[in-house]
Amino acid sequence: MLEKYLTRERRRDQERSIEDQRIYSRTFDLHQYFSPASRNTKRFIYYDQSKGISMVHDANLMSGDPKSLVVAVDGACPHNGSDLAKKSSFGIFFGQNSTFNLCETIERPEGELHTNNYAELMAVYRALKLVGDSSLLESWRAQDGEGLTAMIMTDSAYVSNSFTTWIWKWRENGFRNAKKETVVNCELIIKIDELIGNLGKRNINVRFWDIPREDNTEADKLANLALEDGDGNGIQK
Repeated sequence: MLEKYLTRERRRDQERSIEDQRIYSRTFDLHQYFSPASRNTKRFIYYDQSKGISMVHDANLMSGDPKSLVVAVDGACPHNGSDLAKKSSFGIFFGQNSTFNLCETIERPEGELHTNNYAELMAVYRALKLVGDSSLLESWRAQDGEGLTAMIMTDSAYVSNSFTTWIWKWRENGFRNAKKETVVNCELIIKIDELIGNLGKRNINVRFWDIPREDNTEADKLANLALEDGDGNGIQK
């Protein structure tokens, strides 16, 4: 399924503007090739319990596409963005009972607010660090082929738009918005953008999969688990 998707995208790129090509180079949207009745995200995912990772389902193999990796992320912040927001957290979900699953609370410098957007970004950052650096994922990175695709599943339009649509203009403008103000969370956004670029040099293409909130319950539960634990670190068993 993944190869068919990428082949279709390459064909469609021939008709797209340069701007749209950049946007879709970081976008993963299987739903555009299926009817609205098929909008069930989980039917496209295969979980390999022995490896602890999720992949795009391959109907021909009746398993997961070994050149793909699907990681769900989410952030949590009670009293988001207000003076009452004293803590935030993130959750990263590779699959049910996966040892890669991670949830942690987030530390912020004194005077800087906890926000849900920052928590969502931190989830992406830590997920990409795991994809690139974890020795336990070496077997996935060693797959034969032209390249690998890591899908970051998120229900945050802010996250998906940041790295598929807005990032190109931000780069050109020195990470300043239309009001000539510094883009909020720009330091973390730049770190993530650099991570994506570095992974690309290693033949790992990162794409963002924008999903409904109801399809991201596992990552959401992990983020909230970190808040409940209160010790700053939690792993789903």
